[in-house]
Amino acid sequence: NVSHNPPARKTTLKKGTTMDEMTWTDPQLKARYEENSRKLERLKETLPNLYSEDALPYKVFTTNSVHGIQRMRLIWLKEHHPQRFREMMMANVLEEHLRDIETRTRERQAQIMDQLMESRHLLNRTDCLKAAPQLTDLDRLNGMNEAQSESMSMAIHEVVESF
Repeated sequence: NVSHNPPARKTTLKKGTTMDEMTWTDPQLKARYEENSRKLERLKETLPNLYSEDALPYKVFTTNSVHGIQRMRLIWLKEHHPQRFREMMMANVLEEHLRDIETRTRERQAQIMDQLMESRHLLNRTDCLKAAPQLTDLDRLNGMNEAQSESMSMAIHEVVESF
């Protein structure tokens, strides 16, 4: 496991706070982070009792802070694109990205499910009986459950585990 990104260096800022120095690969995300940092500094100055000196200009995500499809995406990003994960989190766009991935995965799963149901003649009982007269309603139900499971696996592979 060779890291392609140099380790972050700690830099001391005013009043003893620290921030990781890093090389950004996406200038738009860097610009968003810098803008969010400026906004937070202004808020700290105008409302000092409301904001701690240690407040961050972004929401911190851990694998335990999200569930389901979003958690799978978060883990995949951290393992396969750690720099991108960090930039998205620091630019405060990760939460929106995770929600979008979940929506896209569910939409793709529905499309795949329809295709599998149609190709396996499971959409309606009459088609099912014409294609395979020996099938019982329980066989059809099991086929539908199998199609649902397979469609979710395929959608996760297509959407969650890719860029």
